[in-house]
Amino acid sequence: MIKWILLAILALLILLSFVLRVGVLAGYGREGPFVKLRVGPGYIKVFPLKKDPEKEAKKKQIKAEKKAKKAAKKAKKPSKPKKKLNPGGLLSMVWDLLPVVNEAAKKFGQKLQIDLLELDLTWAAEDPADAAIRYGDAWAVAETLLAFLENRFVIKERRVTIHLDFYLEKPLIYLQAGFSLTPAQLTAIGAVAGVKAFKVFLAHRKTLFKPKDPAAAGVQDTVKGELNHGKEPSHQ
Repeated sequence: MIKWILLAILALLILLSFVLRVGVLAGYGREGPFVKLRVGPGYIKVFPLKKDPEKEAKKKQIKAEKKAKKAAKKAKKPSKPKKKLNPGGLLSMVWDLLPVVNEAAKKFGQKLQIDLLELDLTWAAEDPADAAIRYGDAWAVAETLLAFLENRFVIKERRVTIHLDFYLEKPLIYLQAGFSLTPAQLTAIGAVAGVKAFKVFLAHRKTLFKPKDPAAAGVQDTVKGELNHGKEPSHQ
């Protein structure tokens, strides 16, 4: 019975991964920037969050205790020869990763949906003539940006308004944009890109790091070779 229940739950989760959308809603308003995570039809606010001073103090204390424990354990362990990152090997790996990233970005862009694109801009300036010119420029930029986005993404809902106010001292802006895709789409893109990236990493693994002191490492290898292959001294 439990087996069938688990299978039913698994089937439901797989179905939801093709239907449920997850994403981010970010924007800027009178109260400053904000970020919300989308899970299905609902949103969870992640920034800014109201912080409890007591909880923050406890978190800092726990973090300091963990850091002290790690430092104590590190002091007890014998020091191992460190390896230094090889810039040439890293650059070579990054170069080979660029096609993988580019391909993943294209697929991501094809699957990504813009749920909401909202811009409410009130342009203002001290000089009325300058304000009118900038108002026209703002519309030109907005239309160019919209055309660019519409050619690359599916925009479900958009609201763009630009006003001109000669009495305000500075422009006012309210902007928010929401992006989403299904977990199945994200998993498929991540899996393909992850396998290809791992293959690139394996191909460059040996050239990524080098001994911190190459000369000392060479001397150590020589000494080890002498100990392993040399004759043991005779005792008289």
